[in-house]
Amino acid sequence: MPDQRRQRYSVVVPPRRRRRSAIRRVFYSLMLLAGGAALIAFGGALYGYVKFTQAGPLAEDKVVQIERGSSVLDIAAELEKQGIISDANIFAAAAKLARLTGTGAHLKPGEYQFKQAMSMRDAMALVAAGKFITYKVTIPEGWTTAQALDRLRNNEVLLGDITLTPGEGEIMPDTYVFQRGETRDNIVKGMMNAHQKMLNELWPERAEDTPVTTPAEAMILASIIEKETGEPEERPRVASVFANRLRLGMRLQSDPTIIYGITGGRTKLDRPLTKQDIAEITPYNTYRINGLPPGPIANPGRASLEAALSPAKTKDLYFVADGSGGHVFAETLEEHRVNVKKWREIEKNKNQGGEEAPVMDETQDAGAPTAVPEANIAATEQAAPGAATTDQQTTAPSLPTGDDIQAADQQNASQAPEPEAAVEADAADQDAAQQAAGSNAVPPLPRPKPEGLTGEAAPAQPEAAPTTPETETTTLAEAVLDLKPGSVIRGSKGLIPIPAPKPRSQ
Repeated sequence: MPDQRRQRYSVVVPPRRRRRSAIRRVFYSLMLLAGGAALIAFGGALYGYVKFTQAGPLAEDKVVQIERGSSVLDIAAELEKQGIISDANIFAAAAKLARLTGTGAHLKPGEYQFKQAMSMRDAMALVAAGKFITYKVTIPEGWTTAQALDRLRNNEVLLGDITLTPGEGEIMPDTYVFQRGETRDNIVKGMMNAHQKMLNELWPERAEDTPVTTPAEAMILASIIEKETGEPEERPRVASVFANRLRLGMRLQSDPTIIYGITGGRTKLDRPLTKQDIAEITPYNTYRINGLPPGPIANPGRASLEAALSPAKTKDLYFVADGSGGHVFAETLEEHRVNVKKWREIEKNKNQGGEEAPVMDETQDAGAPTAVPEANIAATEQAAPGAATTDQQTTAPSLPTGDDIQAADQQNASQAPEPEAAVEADAADQDAAQQAAGSNAVPPLPRPKPEGLTGEAAPAQPEAAPTTPETETTTLAEAVLDLKPGSVIRGSKGLIPIPAPKPRSQ
């Protein structure tokens, strides 16, 4: 009985459950938090990526200037303000992340054109690559320094005044690229540095027999070559004409030097050259001075400087236009006269009225070929030393009589003189004009002279006093031994054209 009671009232005690440790609970909590954070971060990253790569809010293309010294946050804020991106924080975060991971570059200042609906990713790539808007300014070969600086002053993108003062022939003609915010002085400095670099590279490569003895002389000769021809392949041969003349002591007789002496390179000469221009004595008028002028007459390009330092090997002393944009060259005065006659016929046919083309100013617009005044220098009929006898023998049978000259003078007294003919008439009085120049004339540069050559121009013939027609005829005959019909000489009554000789009765 007792056993039954004991069994009836026994209590069943359940087994005790084991408690989780505190470390495990903390671990699970952290895992839960980390999972939640990861989920949130993933969602945020996904949202940011979508926003970063999707089309932006910009309705149309827009130009925005990013200033120098701007931070990433500054750039992001400016782009959001301009309506290019939708969220500056996302843009800044992406830019910093790209820099940390090495997948992106620094954002560069500049003026950028952002495209319509451009994404933040594309906008950041544009700024990181520095693909800002660039501007160009072109200084053509053969422009004077005054022209070049005027072009920079008139450029509306460049900033600041020009305080540098480069001389003539001290800047490099080229196209210069810059961005908004660049200063004019920086462009000028770059032009001057480029010029000096070119000169330093080419001067050591000069030919041994080049007539120029210093880099300064090389730039002077190169500038004349630049103004005389716009044909690149002709430059070495044009250079040879001037080099040969320098070696022989002949005057260069280049029309562009006359023009520079008149304008100083500051303006155009909007008229043809006249006989008075050719006769006027200036330091740059190579019809009136020996050797090179005192300085360059323009800023030559690399090809002209190369030609000046290494002229072609020729015996040419003259050249004149061939009617096709180039020139025809001659070694003798007789050959040159034939070429001049052909060119004159071409010009008369072009003009259809028989009028001869005026001598054009050499200064042209940007990119345009140089207009060459074609009966010039070297179209000038100054005989080389030692050639006078041959030319006299050739031209003597064509001398006009005194009656012919007087009749032609009365008929043509009102005709304008031609520079080419005026040069022929001036061949006899070059030395006299040089003496009359006094201190204004530039002394010739010292040149090595070939053996047997004096290097001096032919002495001038004194002009006889105009007393009677007979004495005048004698004087004119002496003065025009080098002339052909169609030329003009200076007589006692003024400018006298040389007509064709009349047949004489036997």
